[in-house]
Amino acid sequence: MSNFDKNLQNHSDYPVEYKEGKVQFFGKDFFVNESVLIPRLETEFLVREARKILEKEEIKGIIDIGTGSGIIGLSLADFGIPAYLVDLSKEALKVAEKNTKNLFPENNHISLIQSDLLKNVQLGNNNCTKNILFIANLPYIKNNDFANMSVDTRFEPDLALFGGEKTGFELYERLFAEIHAIGPQESIGIFEFGFDQKNTAQEILEQYDWKHEFFADHAGIERFVKVWF
Repeated sequence: MSNFDKNLQNHSDYPVEYKEGKVQFFGKDFFVNESVLIPRLETEFLVREARKILEKEEIKGIIDIGTGSGIIGLSLADFGIPAYLVDLSKEALKVAEKNTKNLFPENNHISLIQSDLLKNVQLGNNNCTKNILFIANLPYIKNNDFANMSVDTRFEPDLALFGGEKTGFELYERLFAEIHAIGPQESIGIFEFGFDQKNTAQEILEQYDWKHEFFADHAGIERFVKVWF
């Protein structure tokens, strides 16, 4: 470890999760480092809703887009359904791979894919797009919008924080366009976004005429949406 890294870790605002190299999420311990975002408690609402879907619906594949440390996809992987953990960052996927090996040492149903959103994702042998659960907590902060960020986020990777120059919602706009192009059938999407982005999300979803339903976090803020494709 370099002197710079040591000084960084001694900073008063340096996240304890990075110091310890672990974080608990949805009852499991996950390895984390500076290559990935530290999971937020609110994201457990996303996972909880996704688990309800998996319990009720005939889902044949899970795609966790922007997986980071893998916390979302791996919190659903106990259902035994083929799961695809997708991220643009090679370093983030190394973290997700380590967590996969730790939590599912007998794994034969979890795949890690380096991809810009869905570009490199193929579902099974026939690239089937039926009965899929798309799930994501993509970066949604407007580029360099430090005024609305907590101090400790300065240690987290920009790639996991910033979603675009104009609104921060640009990655979701791209993702929705890619899903629309794929044309999934009898599938569901569930997504987390910023506290002030509900109207933006609704405008885009209505363009595709997709049925959707927003739900709130513990503070009553509607920052999640379930979408039927």
